[in-house]
Amino acid sequence: MTDLWSDQRSSNAPGLDLFDQPGQSDQPGHGDEPGRFDQPGRGDEFSSWESPGGEPAACAEVDSETALASPAALATPPAASATAPAALVAPPVMPAAPSAEPVAPSRRHEIATGIRLSFAAGLGMFPIGVAFGLLVVQSGLPWWVAPGLSIFLFAGSVELLLVGLMVVGTPLATIALTTLLVNFRHVFYAFSFPLRVVRHPLARLYSVYALIDEAYAVSAARPGTWTGPRLVAMQMAFQSYWVGGGLVGVAIASFLPGQIEGLDFALCALFITLTLDACRSRREIPSLLLAALAFSLALLLVPGSALFAGLLGFLALLVARFLFISRREPADA
Repeated sequence: MTDLWSDQRSSNAPGLDLFDQPGQSDQPGHGDEPGRFDQPGRGDEFSSWESPGGEPAACAEVDSETALASPAALATPPAASATAPAALVAPPVMPAAPSAEPVAPSRRHEIATGIRLSFAAGLGMFPIGVAFGLLVVQSGLPWWVAPGLSIFLFAGSVELLLVGLMVVGTPLATIALTTLLVNFRHVFYAFSFPLRVVRHPLARLYSVYALIDEAYAVSAARPGTWTGPRLVAMQMAFQSYWVGGGLVGVAIASFLPGQIEGLDFALCALFITLTLDACRSRREIPSLLLAALAFSLALLLVPGSALFAGLLGFLALLVARFLFISRREPADA
């Protein structure tokens, strides 16, 4: 039976096998003659077979030496085609949802907000500016003194004080010292004034120059909400109210037939208004008590120079209070 089977296989044509049917291939060890593949792409992994002519069979995808040296390579699937669509290699990345970040307000909006915040204090500055213009003209000084002081000095309390000093011919050194003492409170303003929000050097220089009591009071009432345009616009609006009020006072004084008494009381009224405005919170009550103590001691000790001595005493008491608070805060922390 075995011989009959062998004769049947040997009688076939050279290079052909009885089992060379479509979709099938020779298996190793099933015949004396090597097999051959009739369909492309089938049986490529059996690259160690030889062709009927005795030459090694050509393999298009797997090297015969690699297949014989590493049997595990036969089980390795072919690599992905380089021409495969990108969508099959990596899924498309969906765009991230837009973040809900707040939109920064425009520069025009910030300027309008600064002007709007200046209205409340500006309504009080304008009539005092009118009184200042009237006082300049009725004191016998040239009319341009009012806008000149308001533009180049811009310190309402000092301007009202300077009018009386200029009329009586006060020495320049006394005027300079008085101005320093009256405006020395601005040094304490600088500790909490939001000057850091102003970026431009010229705008920052103007903001330092225009640091008046009203600007500090409005900025302190709304901490953490200021930008450079808003702050500078508010200060420019304050100066416009003051300069405009002075010009209106000069114009009114030119039409008045006589003198108006009591205009020099505008300085005292201004300080009373600022004092009441600063004492709205309990934090400022100690400062008010210190001022009363300093002025009372000045009246008792040096009644002839009570104002000057009272300012010096009040300044010394403010410095002492500041040093006391600075040392107590780290101890509490």
